[in-house]
Amino acid sequence: MNKLDQIRNALSEGNKSTAQGDKLVERLQKKSKLDRSDVIKGLSELKDSDEVQCDSWLRGEPIGRVRLNIVRPRSESELRWESVLVGNEASINDIEALLGMSEQLADLCDSDLNHLYHGLCQLRTDFPKLKGESRYIVSSRYLLGSSKILDALPSQCLRNFGIDLSTLSGPPSYVITAGPQDPECVVLVENPQALESAIGVEGCERIAWVATYGYGLSRSGDEYGRQLASIVEQGNGLKSLVRSGNPPDVLELLTHPRIYFWGDLDREGLKIFWRLKSSIPHLQLSAIYHAMYLKLLSSQSSHPYVQIAGKENQATWECNNRGVEEILYACAQRAVDQESVTEKAIQVFSGKPLSSVK
Repeated sequence: MNKLDQIRNALSEGNKSTAQGDKLVERLQKKSKLDRSDVIKGLSELKDSDEVQCDSWLRGEPIGRVRLNIVRPRSESELRWESVLVGNEASINDIEALLGMSEQLADLCDSDLNHLYHGLCQLRTDFPKLKGESRYIVSSRYLLGSSKILDALPSQCLRNFGIDLSTLSGPPSYVITAGPQDPECVVLVENPQALESAIGVEGCERIAWVATYGYGLSRSGDEYGRQLASIVEQGNGLKSLVRSGNPPDVLELLTHPRIYFWGDLDREGLKIFWRLKSSIPHLQLSAIYHAMYLKLLSSQSSHPYVQIAGKENQATWECNNRGVEEILYACAQRAVDQESVTEKAIQVFSGKPLSSVK
């Protein structure tokens, strides 16, 4: 796309017929990623073609109200998608609804575009009876056998066409649970590896444990805690995978009066705790943090926020809770991962809150 078309695209956003001349050049610079001189030159060319009209100009910049009559550039993918829609005798309203998804369809051949259009039409017809169904199953059954296409299409275009994704369900939210049927307390664990260390520790038979099942195939270690917070915030649709014992339903575990959090002693771990606490107000930090704090005092058993430790992107943050702020201060320069905690420390500290340790 040439520079003039980039400016046309920026001006045609929202299909507005007018724009404010004040700081228009700066706004177009930001949207088009062009230099100031290129924007002013482009406005001059659009002025000559009457696509941009303004009563007053100063050094190439419009002053006051600008009238727009932009001939919007159209991509090859948009023209191909429109051709398919017109060829299938789609209504004017349907063409207007679907045309905005053309860029997402750029890699599809004309045959696939035809199949996709017919799939969307059939999906719209069947949609009233699909409420609550999985988006991924619906997508794969209607749209080229792909579970991902429905989520990749602009939701506003789909809504305008008559397909509201909010009535379909997302992926199932799994958590691992372990422990007795009537636990004395519950510990939310940031990483499943730490849960594996805790299961079967002598003296912890009355504790129930909860952790996320995993983070897709990537098994990215720094995502488990955020996923745990995310699925707890959803509040429903949680499914338990029982690792050991006979623990109650996960929703019952999350409302237990004695529920603690055990994560990494670092900025991100404490942020996950604070996020979880917004959904579980009575959540407390586990006393296991005391054992981790002792490790923090030694440079041999703690680490800085660096790439090799997977913490180079952990930003500092402030909390309005004095207790959390004190711990954030303690781990401001160095951190300790929860997997470093010994079975002895789990045995001694896991069944009580950090506030009980003097």
